[in-house]
Amino acid sequence: MPDVIHVHYGQTGESTATNALGMRDIQARAYEARDAQYLLLKAPPASGKSRALMFIALGVCRS
Repeated sequence: MPDVIHVHYGQTGESTATNALGMRDIQARAYEARDAQYLLLKAPPASGKSRALMFIALGVCRS
C-alpha cells in the first residue's frame, strides 16, 4: 500500500545543542521560568521535559 501522507521534518541539530550547564533550549527556558506560579512544559517526546524538571528541582534544593 502506498504512503497516503509522507511528512519530512527539517533537522538542524539545534534542539540537541546544549549550553554551559548542559541544558537543551527547552530545559534552559523552563529553568529561567522556575519562579513562576505555574509552569507548563509543552514539548514533543524526547525533548528533555523530565530533565528540565530535574534542573528545576536541583535549583530549588540549593536555594
